[in-house]
Amino acid sequence: MNGLVICSAKCSTLCDPYLNIFRGLIPPLGGTLDLSPILAFLVLNAFTSTAAALPAELPPTGISQELPTSCTTASNLSTSQQKWIRRLYGSRRRSGDN
Repeated sequence: MNGLVICSAKCSTLCDPYLNIFRGLIPPLGGTLDLSPILAFLVLNAFTSTAAALPAELPPTGISQELPTSCTTASNLSTSQQKWIRRLYGSRRRSGDN
């Protein structure tokens, strides 16, 4: 039983600062039912999904400044690297047209 109290105290110390943000937005129902963790998980899930959608890989440094046609079809680049290269060089082409 003592181990459960220690574990609960550590989890509370870690999670309460984040949950307190949402406890100020959603008052407890009936005085005891706290729905703020549901909103906290939804917001955390939204941020996690957004972060996962961002390009996390940069193209290798050996790629030249011009976009070679073989660069986007190279088998050694991952899909996210290919998308990043297309975005990078596509924006450079548009800004160079001005």
